[in-house]
Amino acid sequence: MAKEIIVKESPVMDALKKLKEDEAELLAKLKPVQEAIGALEKIVDKSVKKVKPAKENGSENVTEEVAQEVAVEA
Repeated sequence: MAKEIIVKESPVMDALKKLKEDEAELLAKLKPVQEAIGALEKIVDKSVKKVKPAKENGSENVTEEVAQEVAVEA
């Protein structure tokens, strides 16, 4: 005789289910932000490349520092 196993909703299972739903919601919100960050980084990279050839070799460090500051602020 096979016994039927009745799965009861426990508080732990409820919490896990809610956390998984929250995770999915946060990931959906995070994706556009990550895409925006990537686009802004490309813009910064392009502007740094345009500025770098115009500067003298001695001031390359300054350009890199400015690029790092912009990246940190973003």
